[in-house]
Amino acid sequence: MGRFRRFIDDVEVQELHLNGRRFTWSNERDNPTLERLDRVFASDDWLLAFPNHTLTALATECSEHAPLRLTTVAATHTFKRFHFESIWPKFDGFLQTVEEAWVCPWSDADVFRELDFKLRNTAKALKSWSAKHVGSVRLQLAIAKELLLRFDVPQETRSLAAHELRLRRKAKANCLGLASLLRTIIRQRARSPISPKVMPTQNSFTCKRVTEREKVTLSKSISGTLC
Repeated sequence: MGRFRRFIDDVEVQELHLNGRRFTWSNERDNPTLERLDRVFASDDWLLAFPNHTLTALATECSEHAPLRLTTVAATHTFKRFHFESIWPKFDGFLQTVEEAWVCPWSDADVFRELDFKLRNTAKALKSWSAKHVGSVRLQLAIAKELLLRFDVPQETRSLAAHELRLRRKAKANCLGLASLLRTIIRQRARSPISPKVMPTQNSFTCKRVTEREKVTLSKSISGTLC
């Protein structure tokens, strides 16, 4: 520990203040032992670059340690895309939702416009159906984390009552289950049929998807059009 402290002094870094919490580790006993084991250090240049930083501790969730969150007030804007969850077909009402949404009110619309409308309408309907009947895994996990945090903070100054301990254990078990489910969903979204070794171009996609017979047919059609 002495060598570590000397190293901190030599590199001239400062410890960031932890807001709202005094401890970051618990042995998870009914009368827990609480310690501040997790810390964040930064250099003077970093402190000058991010003067409005904030360091907070989250709920203990899946570990005995409380994760630390460092924000630098750098907002990022992302475009929300539609993700089809592979678990949706297992729920009642999925097929009915798709059947009701897969319609187009335009009888004389172009086939591509009709397909575009059906896809957009179905995606919107599935989002609404999922929010009402399946629920958001991220939202449920956030609620479980917040509930767990509400018990972690007072546990630093007093012993929790028996019913509070039971509720805290249940919230932590829910965090573990929901976090595992969320990781599964993220892995499914990250899967891609494209080999990571070769990233094909648009031309290679065309060559793979168009067979030799289709090439001949396409060539004849183009020749007839030009003539």
